[in-house]
Amino acid sequence: MKVPTAKLLSGWKSHLPAPLKVRFGAFMAMDNTRIYQDRRFKFLGACALAALALVWLRPESTPAEAKTTEIAAPAAPIIDVTRDDLYLIDHPSIEPATSLTLKYGDSLGPMLQKNGLEPGEAYKLSESFSDVYDPRKLKVGQNFNLFYDQGQISYLTYKPSVETTVYVNRNDDGSYNSRSITAEFKMETVSVKTSIENSIYLDANRLGAPDKVIQQFANIYEYSVDFQRDIQPGDEFEMFFEVAKDSRGEIVKAGDLLYTSFSPRGKKMDYYLFTDAKGRENFYDADGKTAKRKLRATPVNGARLSSSYGRRKHPISGYRKMHTGVDFAAPSGTPILAAGTGTIEFAGTNGGYGKYIRIRHSDGYKTAYAHMSRFARGMGKGKYVSQDQIIGYVGTTGYSTGPHLHYEVHHNGQKINPRRLSQLSGKPLSSDQIPAFKSRRAKIDKMRSLSPVLQPEPILNAELTVTGKSDAPLID
Repeated sequence: MKVPTAKLLSGWKSHLPAPLKVRFGAFMAMDNTRIYQDRRFKFLGACALAALALVWLRPESTPAEAKTTEIAAPAAPIIDVTRDDLYLIDHPSIEPATSLTLKYGDSLGPMLQKNGLEPGEAYKLSESFSDVYDPRKLKVGQNFNLFYDQGQISYLTYKPSVETTVYVNRNDDGSYNSRSITAEFKMETVSVKTSIENSIYLDANRLGAPDKVIQQFANIYEYSVDFQRDIQPGDEFEMFFEVAKDSRGEIVKAGDLLYTSFSPRGKKMDYYLFTDAKGRENFYDADGKTAKRKLRATPVNGARLSSSYGRRKHPISGYRKMHTGVDFAAPSGTPILAAGTGTIEFAGTNGGYGKYIRIRHSDGYKTAYAHMSRFARGMGKGKYVSQDQIIGYVGTTGYSTGPHLHYEVHHNGQKINPRRLSQLSGKPLSSDQIPAFKSRRAKIDKMRSLSPVLQPEPILNAELTVTGKSDAPLID
């Protein structure tokens, strides 16, 4: 009697993949594939031999080496928290960031809702954000970057400062985690050294000097140099300063100016940053004399010298007479600074001078300021003022053809050319601080010798032609 052995193989069939089950069923239903009872042992023996052959041909392995293959779900992109910016442009699975700017009257939660987040989602995100950063410190104009993955928000980054990044990420369960990361920057020193071709600002900035450093440079020399008249193309300067670099070597923050050199009209002036015994920072020359002079050469920032000291034709009377000061043209309302520390001995209207202030300084010096539009609050006779303190504002009162400051310097009763103030030496350090200053100066000089110098590339086989003459200032 012929007995099919389909029952013997029914257990195997249940473990086969779906496509093979169909083929196996069709195979067993055919007459010529039926196995008779008297041959079933031969059939089972053949199957056993085939199984042994498969085991023998497999690579040798021990149970300890056996591995289970699992198909894992794609993991969410991980941010490299060692980067100071935490921007996710390196992660292709993250969609481009949406940058949001905080506007007047906005707070984080409502701003997120205005940009597509559901109220509940915006609330959870802003609550997590507030765990590491006080939302009350947010200011108008600050930016937030939102990153999405398949249309769903994944990360938010916010940088309250160059060093700090607030990072909020969305978990798989819909909750949020937040943390504040402070980047550690590598501090280095570098020099920018060149000569003036366009202006100090343009030439220094083109080589990589940050605005902060250039402004410090201008502040050092403003007491002794008239940037409108004293400098010209070819004057050399150097700025040696600290910079902070990120993990990619890019400058992200400017440190302090440590040393500076300037040679207006060939007169070289070098200064070093030094902190005195009282913790006050200032710049001193090689002999320990401060860059800050007793009196400023220019008491108005950014003004144009419209008339110099000496004989001239008066613009109103028409007569040639001695101009006993210098005039600085500036818009009405421009602040006027006290040229030096002293006591006001006159503040009021003084004939053709209009609104006028005169300050008495030490060593027989006095400075006078005329044609003011108004005095600063509290200015009056007997008032003690500090150098660089605002004492009034540019105007055109008295005999004046337009808004400007008439500035005079008196020495022992004689009116002198204010340009002579550049010859005055700064106040020296006390003798007991000179050793510490010399040590600091030597340290800075050694750092300069080991630091890179940024200079313009030399131009070979080029001819320089200068045409015309410009009175434009060489510092912006």
